[in-house]
Amino acid sequence: MAHELRGVEAAPERYDLAEGVLFDDRAGLVRFVDIREGRVLSARLDGDRLVGTTEVRVRETVGAVALAEDGGLLVAAARRLATISPDGDLAFGPELLTDERPMRFNDGGVDPQGRFVVGTLSLSGPVGLERLLRVSADGCVETLREGIQLSNGVGWSPDGATIYHVDTPTKTLSSHSYGPAGFDADEPWVPVVTEFPGFPDGLRVDAEGMLWVAQFSGGCVVRYAPDGREVARVLVDAQQPTCVGFVGEQLVITSAIEHLTPEERVPADGALFLADVGVAGVAPHRWSGSTVASKETP
Repeated sequence: MAHELRGVEAAPERYDLAEGVLFDDRAGLVRFVDIREGRVLSARLDGDRLVGTTEVRVRETVGAVALAEDGGLLVAAARRLATISPDGDLAFGPELLTDERPMRFNDGGVDPQGRFVVGTLSLSGPVGLERLLRVSADGCVETLREGIQLSNGVGWSPDGATIYHVDTPTKTLSSHSYGPAGFDADEPWVPVVTEFPGFPDGLRVDAEGMLWVAQFSGGCVVRYAPDGREVARVLVDAQQPTCVGFVGEQLVITSAIEHLTPEERVPADGALFLADVGVAGVAPHRWSGSTVASKETP
């Protein structure tokens, strides 16, 4: 039987759709986004509380935030990337999603080579047309995966040789070989987990190579071995956990109010949680591009 833990509320705030949580070790801050509100947020961990939350408003949806090598932040805005410099200056790059259909960027992360990998989400219309893209610092855009219904969590094994990716509606977590060279799009993605207590959402990989996956509508986060076995489960008092991030051996868990009517909500929906899980995560990789060199491109 999987080891069971419980997360505790870490702050009084409630968020519509908090996501993308990670720890900025240089700044000593927990970073995350509130997607539909267009907010990039930062908070400080003080014991078992997240305090001093500040925000940058992007004025459009923000699917994910990533750390940059120069100390700034890279943001997956609605259909383009944005940067926030260490001084707080916000700049936007060119539109990368040129499809006419309603869609936006969703979850993403930086690979071991400093490239940003980010997926898309349809806002209406046909399903199964979403993509997983890789954007290099020089602006080169590659397609790593097609035919996705809703691209979500992305992560890498500790040695960087495997990428993991979630397609939420199909309830699949898949893997693919990875490295500094070109991506072999003809190599099939291999299902790792296909049975979940909820809808798989954001994920992070720990130092032991295990995968922590938030279970939207499942009220928990599950730790999986790379062979798909459930190893541990963290219960929270919110119905819709969305993402996880490591601060040392503590797991920060975001959640959402989105989709819930006032009658359906419970008091902790949309809250942030902390759980002591006894293992550290793989430190977030940093974007190799500049957040200060140009006001036109990230």
